[in-house]
Amino acid sequence: MILESGDKILVVHRRLFDKDENRYFVGTVEAFESGIARVTGYSFVRDFIGGLVFRKPDPRTKLLSISSGTLLVYVLSKEVPIEALEFVVSDDGGVTATDGKSLHMNLSEKPRDGHL
Repeated sequence: MILESGDKILVVHRRLFDKDENRYFVGTVEAFESGIARVTGYSFVRDFIGGLVFRKPDPRTKLLSISSGTLLVYVLSKEVPIEALEFVVSDDGGVTATDGKSLHMNLSEKPRDGHL
């Protein structure tokens, strides 16, 4: 099985247009069947003006079509504390997901200083 109950995932909504802002969702898989995942966690949105990424305060349960082609799904270590996850925006606009400890995932779409 691709995803199992208890897996933690980071979902990046694929930008379909140049002006689309990045949207992220981090959560724990409750169930997975036929390409659809039921996931409970937190939504994050990027502020259009300031560029910072904010977590919406209330947890949500979403049904995500993993096979839709509009989502990038990353499986995280089960030890990553979802409540501690944040998105740090660098001066050049790059975004890194971090828990402040072991997870530091570069989510930038463009090379920064020659590195992705």
